[in-house]
Amino acid sequence: MLTVDLRDYKCPQQFIQFKLGLNKAVSAQQAVTFTFNAAEATDDMQRFLEKHHYHFKIDLELGVLTVEPIRV
Repeated sequence: MLTVDLRDYKCPQQFIQFKLGLNKAVSAQQAVTFTFNAAEATDDMQRFLEKHHYHFKIDLELGVLTVEPIRV
């Protein structure tokens, strides 16, 4: 499982780093865990994942987002 720390980034850089980490995880066919500041908005990440039908779990209090790779 890959891990990407987004805590040092603010929007829009946070979303860009999220997409880069997600692309790396998809290429490797691995799940990925993102850590982020609970104070930062995650709506754009959630909308992106829902739009592209990813399976994910998010804990807003802990600032953890886990995304499973899409199986073909």
